[in-house]
Amino acid sequence: MPSRSSGPTSWARRCAGLVLVLLVPQAATGCSTDSEPSASPERLSRNDARASLASHPPVPTATRIHRVYGRLPDARKKAVRKQVGAVVDRWWDAAYLGGSYPRSTFASAFPGFTESAERLARADKALLTNQTRGPHVDSVAASHRSVSLDILATGKQARTVTAHFVLKFDSTGDKAGRTTVRGRLFLTHKRGAWRIFGYDVAKGSK
Repeated sequence: MPSRSSGPTSWARRCAGLVLVLLVPQAATGCSTDSEPSASPERLSRNDARASLASHPPVPTATRIHRVYGRLPDARKKAVRKQVGAVVDRWWDAAYLGGSYPRSTFASAFPGFTESAERLARADKALLTNQTRGPHVDSVAASHRSVSLDILATGKQARTVTAHFVLKFDSTGDKAGRTTVRGRLFLTHKRGAWRIFGYDVAKGSK
């Protein structure tokens, strides 16, 4: 399905490379983000704003298991939570939070994606990376990172995972502000690792 946009929030949903017969059933989830009031009418200098972000301690990702469909031993639940959380973190760091700014290239923005999903994601780079704002940003810092997992298990093995996520990060520079990325990633265990084969993602600036 092609990407589309409505108002200040961009949206895209794509799946590739797999028949979705094992996908965990999902209720519809909203993709828009709520407006947040400005903390202060005062405008900080660029250097002060950058120093303010840099002084904040790193925000850890809170990853939890929401639901398991089927039977899965506790040790395997813990392993899936850790492994899938790491896949999501690697994408966030490559696509939004890592690297030096200002920047306009995000050549390796999709670690952990299947080859087919990566080809589709490159067409949605304006949404799935910080590419559009990157040249106008001096620094970024995450303010919220959360992941909630729905796991489908058969034979006491996790087969597919739907990762519901919310990422919020603040930017300094000409386009200073808060960006919220939220949605779902669809993962399967392939060649010994969890890989993203589809996504349903929205991104907005607040």
